[in-house]
Amino acid sequence: MKRFVNTSGKELVIYADSKLSTKVGTLYRDSACYCILEQDAMVVVLYKVSSNGVFKVGFTDYIPGVQEG
Repeated sequence: MKRFVNTSGKELVIYADSKLSTKVGTLYRDSACYCILEQDAMVVVLYKVSSNGVFKVGFTDYIPGVQEG
């Protein structure tokens, strides 16, 4: 897996499913994540929750904000 960074300049909403209907988290500006899959104008990311250090997986639709880094 490649490491990526949220370079969008804004917080990215992370959703539970590909319908992007249930928000489950946030990828903050300059936060790192791992891109698991890119498909249908979405990416699946693995990221660490800043408040407790637990890893989560979710979908986001703002692909330009996730840059290799």
